[in-house]
Amino acid sequence: MRCLILAFVTGILVLQYAATLPSRALLACCAAAALALLVLASLPAMHRARPLAAGAAGAGAAILLGYAWAALLAHQALAPTLAPEDEGRDLQVIGIVDSLPARFEQGIRFNFRVEHTLTPPARVPPLVALSWYAGKGDTGGSGASPFAGLQPGQRWQLNVRLQRPHGNANPGGFDYEAWLLEQGVRATGYVRTSSDPGAANRRLADFVPGFNAVVERSRALLRERILRALDGKPYAGVIVALVIGDQRGIEQSDWQVFNRTGIGHLISI
Repeated sequence: MRCLILAFVTGILVLQYAATLPSRALLACCAAAALALLVLASLPAMHRARPLAAGAAGAGAAILLGYAWAALLAHQALAPTLAPEDEGRDLQVIGIVDSLPARFEQGIRFNFRVEHTLTPPARVPPLVALSWYAGKGDTGGSGASPFAGLQPGQRWQLNVRLQRPHGNANPGGFDYEAWLLEQGVRATGYVRTSSDPGAANRRLADFVPGFNAVVERSRALLRERILRALDGKPYAGVIVALVIGDQRGIEQSDWQVFNRTGIGHLISI
């Protein structure tokens, strides 16, 4: 059994060093070959006459299955993609705020789970990362920040401009594109003002029930309460990170102190 597990893991590792993913036809051939090897390894005559051959056949089948399984998962992860012709043009979508919004000096960032694409024939990936900059988007004539009150679990109709994920290819640096893939984010972009007055960015529902929505809304409420209680305190961002795991409020100078004193890993955990 241990040999079969190691063989399965070996098949997974083989895929990690491949420059491209195998075609689905090749995966079908791998599955057929693995099935044939399993049948061969299960023959009673082979176990009696050639036990090493039976073990080799089983290990070969496990390698092929590990390789095919990892490749199938990779195909599924890469399948939701933004078509090249839909990059850089305005798209209208309806979806749910799917993450704890991160505020920065110019605006706010959040993940958006797309439910419907209102711009045919565009097909938007189910999860995108959006930035909403101050002064952009629709204010409804109020002059207020367009994203004021943005909370996880809300359903919005937004006009967005997207691109496929891109990251810097710096050796040894942070792989942003791989991180987005790990999070399931298959497009990034920003919110724009619509030229159609009837298609303005607007909130459609204050809360859409769901497990992730409940978790993220609870984290948002906790963060707001902590920040109100510790308004102006130097380590408010650290308390938020320790309570709900949101490290984005920690200043870079604080990270330098934590790393030099050897406790940076405690904050990260």
